[in-house]
Amino acid sequence: MRKYILPAVALIALLLLFLVGAYELFLTPDGPAFSETENRMLAERPDFTFRDVFSGSFSDGTERFLSDRFPARAGIIRATQSLRQIGNLASLDDYMRVAENDVPDMQYQEEVSDSEQIVTPRPAKTAVPTPEPTPQPAETPIESASAAAETPSPTATPEPTPTPEPTPTPRPTKEPVNPDDYPSSMQCRMLSGDGNRTVYKGEKKLLKKIGALLDAYASLLPEDGVLSFTIVPYSSRANRLLTYKDPQGFSSEVEPFIHAITADNVSAFCTVELLGKPLMDGEYVFYRSDMHWTVYGAYLVISRMMEEAGETLPPYDAFPKEQEYPFLGTIYRDKPTKQMEKNPDTLDILTPTHPVRVLRYETAEQYQEIPLLDRNANARDRYTIYLGGPGNLTVIERTDGGSGENKTCFVLADSYGLCTVPFFAEAYDRVVLYDPRFYTKNKIGSVSEVIERFGVTDMYVIVGDTHVFFDDSFISSCNKQY
Repeated sequence: MRKYILPAVALIALLLLFLVGAYELFLTPDGPAFSETENRMLAERPDFTFRDVFSGSFSDGTERFLSDRFPARAGIIRATQSLRQIGNLASLDDYMRVAENDVPDMQYQEEVSDSEQIVTPRPAKTAVPTPEPTPQPAETPIESASAAAETPSPTATPEPTPTPEPTPTPRPTKEPVNPDDYPSSMQCRMLSGDGNRTVYKGEKKLLKKIGALLDAYASLLPEDGVLSFTIVPYSSRANRLLTYKDPQGFSSEVEPFIHAITADNVSAFCTVELLGKPLMDGEYVFYRSDMHWTVYGAYLVISRMMEEAGETLPPYDAFPKEQEYPFLGTIYRDKPTKQMEKNPDTLDILTPTHPVRVLRYETAEQYQEIPLLDRNANARDRYTIYLGGPGNLTVIERTDGGSGENKTCFVLADSYGLCTVPFFAEAYDRVVLYDPRFYTKNKIGSVSEVIERFGVTDMYVIVGDTHVFFDDSFISSCNKQY
């Protein structure tokens, strides 16, 4: 009799697992779901088509869906994190203790293996580097002489000078490319004297889908509107460049490929290539205790992206600014260490130079006004002081009349876009902020309807959660909301 018990138990267990999987696959509500524990979108139920079944993508999608929607999964993850942190917990009292007492400067080392220790330079507590203004070309002798000749004497009556007509600059046309000439998988790498290492990578099939999505968004813009796109890696990944021998910067195939296959009014920028030299020069562009870029790092990239749309930001120090020190961010929140406490970050809190109001929409017609800076933001997640963190469709608009041109930009971003709001609000009369993880199409309308309703002129796509971005769930979510 005993020889039948174990097979029977195993069979019952398999049957239960099958029933749980069937329930999750066919009976749970469809649609996007966000995991606050992991700060990402969970996989959605795959669509059943014969093509997907034979290609294997249906089985892959089913596996991702079941692993993401397993009952009590969030509780298991939280319990695992708690066990990992036993003996190294820090309470809110610990944070306040650090906040009330200045701490000595120390080199920060993240608790990783000896072979991959992360050492990043200590930033100044107050001064933040300001980009040098672009030097203006010197006048040629001919121009100087001409200007001197045209300068009227004190007794002469000046001749009226006709106002020159502006000459529109034609949009550059991209060279046609053949996607087949590119490798099947493309990478962003950090370059150093002891070898190159991957920061993130994307399969060509997925990158082509992303390019098609960006083209679809760009088609909603006016004739002179532009769409600018960038990917921001986790700070711990970017900072790792400094731990290698002879760091040389970053090089990426991902953004150039997306740039090449998209329409003429779509531009793709590589954040780490733009921030590589500042990072190696010791500038404070990525946090150590938080997964995000710093506000200054975001400024350097956003100002470059805005140039493509014909907008110019004032110098960084021109923005009204206050600083919070110490700042202990998301990495410390999830795995607090004494090293981070003794060498915390500094959080710059910027606001536009003119007054704005912030509206967070619940439906197409209903909204509530929220503060631009949420002073009650959680002490363990102070990065969310901007707007109180990600949320539903949010509109930031000037209250002083603005430029009179009704310039409106649409910013598609996850939490990495929060600190960019002051920059966009400085250059545009209205900023429409959209996070696909929180957006509800059935209540607010499709993205295309929102873009038309607010008269969007330019669009910016800023993606920081690379795990979600290089997954079909991001594309699926955006397509369903389009």
